[in-house]
Amino acid sequence: MKKLLMSLLLIFCIGCTFTLLNETNINVSAKSKKETIMIDAGHGGYDVGAESNYGDYEKDINLDIALLIGKQLKSYGYKVVYTRTSDSVSWSNDNVEDLQTRCDLAKKKNADLFVSIHLNSSEYEANGYEIYCDFTNKNTVKLSNSILKQLDQLYYSTNRGLLDTNETPLYVVANNEVDAILIEAGFISDDSDLYYLKNYTNNVATAIAKGIKKSLNE
Repeated sequence: MKKLLMSLLLIFCIGCTFTLLNETNINVSAKSKKETIMIDAGHGGYDVGAESNYGDYEKDINLDIALLIGKQLKSYGYKVVYTRTSDSVSWSNDNVEDLQTRCDLAKKKNADLFVSIHLNSSEYEANGYEIYCDFTNKNTVKLSNSILKQLDQLYYSTNRGLLDTNETPLYVVANNEVDAILIEAGFISDDSDLYYLKNYTNNVATAIAKGIKKSLNE
């Protein structure tokens, strides 16, 4: 009888251990899910975007920043996809179709996050970086604030804060099926912003990537 009880107790302990191991594996698997991040270099091809006083095109600087962000995110272990990786674009020169194609790509690539990179321009004196997001989406507000905190540490320009796309609609945010933000990394029309964006591109890209990582890890 004693041997029978000992055998039953041993079977029970093995069963509990097996259950705990299974639960542990499930938890690890859930936490280790690799997010897919789509980086969108604004404009491109037929659309040069804004132009500096020295002939620099926004589309080119956007692409430089976007590719470096992607490189950094890959080093963190994220899966990265792009709307474009060169100045060659596959979509038509119709602006709405262009923007919709970018949104469609996010869905097609099963992206969890869409980050669009742009530069501002003004005929008046203005500088700084800002981020557009949907203020009703807690995830993108958190993400945007995290990125701004990292950009603040570069001290290259002014933090212009967050802008609500419910008040200022932006196509790639409003019509995206995944969480989306649009970053204006600086003013191409401002000499100081332009100098930093062109000569310290990697700093800006790394700050944005760090902001994304910190937000997703919290």
